[in-house]
Amino acid sequence: MNIRPKHTFALLTSILVMAGCHGGGAGESPEDAAAAREAALAPREVRLVAAEVVEEQPSLQLVGEVRAFDTVSVAPEVAGTIDTVKVEVGDRVRAGQPLAEVDRSTFKIYLQQAEANLAAAQADHDLAAKGLERKRDLLSDETIAQSTFDQAKAGYDLAAARVLGAEAARDLAKRNWEKSVVRAPAAGSIMNRHAVAGGWNDVGQRLFELAIGDTVKVAARVPSEWAPRLSGLDGFDFTVGASPTLYRANLYSVDPMVNESSRSFEVVGVVKNTAGALRPGMFATINLEAPESQRSLWLPVAAVATSDMSQVMIVSDGVVTVHRVQVGRRIDGRIEIIDGLDEGQPVIADTAGLQRGVPVHIVDDITSS
Repeated sequence: MNIRPKHTFALLTSILVMAGCHGGGAGESPEDAAAAREAALAPREVRLVAAEVVEEQPSLQLVGEVRAFDTVSVAPEVAGTIDTVKVEVGDRVRAGQPLAEVDRSTFKIYLQQAEANLAAAQADHDLAAKGLERKRDLLSDETIAQSTFDQAKAGYDLAAARVLGAEAARDLAKRNWEKSVVRAPAAGSIMNRHAVAGGWNDVGQRLFELAIGDTVKVAARVPSEWAPRLSGLDGFDFTVGASPTLYRANLYSVDPMVNESSRSFEVVGVVKNTAGALRPGMFATINLEAPESQRSLWLPVAAVATSDMSQVMIVSDGVVTVHRVQVGRRIDGRIEIIDGLDEGQPVIADTAGLQRGVPVHIVDDITSS
């Protein structure tokens, strides 16, 4: 057996110290002390084991959430007191459906006033048109001076301009009257309601949050070690709440960066929500399955030392050497080796009581775990 000098020196030193402590004890003969030293120097018997190679379709269960695909804030285009609120959180609405009304009585008065002003302006215009026509006839007969006709023409032009101004005021009043009904800009579901009947709201002040469309997102954070396993992923299955209904989400996006604090990244899928059973904010149980089967290495738990850092022990030149490894799952007394061990590489089956440099003797052939 080839034992390295530095390890042999350390072991002999420990043995001699122990012999010095016990050799002088009553009743211990020199032969017993020599036998003890020989036993201490004898190599430890160990058995080697090779990692079991498992072909598997890795899967992972995650807790995620349902999100709206797109959201929009709905705000009034006119200021005023909210008269009525017609929807509640969770209601599905169609495009153009009334959601709330803003002080309709006041805007109706403004519209009526604008229509009356337009009627008066139109009457003045009609009168000015008739007067201009008479002045034109008189001018042709040279009954009136040119200046008199010009004055009538100016009065007509002023009346026409007043009609245009009154029409614009009427159109604005009509627009404000119509906008006093706050309508859904698109089909979707009400996520949040800030509108309160009797409350004052300014132009642009948010009244509702609307989740647009019948498609929702389903998102979850995935441990960083799963990043290599998701190549080719096209979707995942999930359930919501206590319902046994299984949904299938198509892959929408995979976060390109790993969060430094959680060491995870986000995976997002999309699914049609035609029936409305999936509501933003719901928890979802996501079953993430790698698209391709993969080979994984498994060792008995006893073959991996994990006191300070995960490591396996290998026999080299008759003594123990240590290799660091990265471990993963633990299932039924076995532990997954993610990195640091080659397939088929033999390791000591039981690391208990062993440390770097201890001489060992292999008693069995390599066996699978």
